[in-house]
Amino acid sequence: MLSRRTLNLTAVAASVLLLPACDDLMPGRPQPAIDAATSVESVAAQGKRPQASRGAAGNTPREATGAEADAAFAQIRRSLRVLVAAEQGFYAENGTYSEVLDRLGFRPAGETQIKFLWLTPKGWAASGTHPALPGRDCVVFVGAANAAPTTLRTTRSGREGQVVCDVQAGPRPAAPVSAAPGSAAPGSAAPGSAAPAPPSVADTSSALDAVNPTVQMRVDLRNLAQAQTAYFATQGIYSRRSDVLQLQFGWRRGVNVTLLQADQRSWSARATHAARPGKSCVIWYGSPSTRPATEAQRKVPERAGVPACDD
Repeated sequence: MLSRRTLNLTAVAASVLLLPACDDLMPGRPQPAIDAATSVESVAAQGKRPQASRGAAGNTPREATGAEADAAFAQIRRSLRVLVAAEQGFYAENGTYSEVLDRLGFRPAGETQIKFLWLTPKGWAASGTHPALPGRDCVVFVGAANAAPTTLRTTRSGREGQVVCDVQAGPRPAAPVSAAPGSAAPGSAAPGSAAPAPPSVADTSSALDAVNPTVQMRVDLRNLAQAQTAYFATQGIYSRRSDVLQLQFGWRRGVNVTLLQADQRSWSARATHAARPGKSCVIWYGSPSTRPATEAQRKVPERAGVPACDD
């Protein structure tokens, strides 16, 4: 038979074992708060790492190099050169430039993004960027400018119509080829080996030179109209000579403009292009005694200040 002391110890032990179960059955018992730092340490202790938030370093885009960068720059250059042609065509028809790409009927190539730096009735400037080239761009301008635009990284600039980019053109280094007995002479490709890449040549031409000759003639006649208006405002008469007009830039390459008649009431002019012999564009303003006609098809402009051209 068990002693009273033994029975008491057994009862105490049983009550201790039943305490957790009773706690779970008690309603409204507050739970201890979870500390965030303790939780992270606990996760790390179990071999797990919480996902870090995306910081500034994670947002930095990767900059393309080599052939990928060349392809991105090629897209920008192509876009800006086409933009020049689109703006010139728009100006030839409307006598003004536009920064609305839809009105120009223009769409950049690939992932190129176009931004106009400035735009006035006499000219414009734009930059082109690409997601693969963060912090670098290409720029171009047309018309009157206080200063030519410069690229973002290398602050390069060019002449009117020339697209310049944040890249220095030069020969690409050829992959080293170890010399071996019987190998080809220095400077020549070994049998079975790839020939070295040709040097990268900068495109220094002006996109204006590639514009359609008829568009070029129409643009220069539009420029002449602006210059004559400015001259009349100060002199009270239209000029008979183009060399005294305030033309911030001369005629486009291959274009020749001749003033046919000018007085206090009117003026008229003809434009020809070396690439289109026997054809011309004409323009008149005011009340000329005789309106000019084109050389080939005898077209006469229907409205003042709007050129007409041979097809």
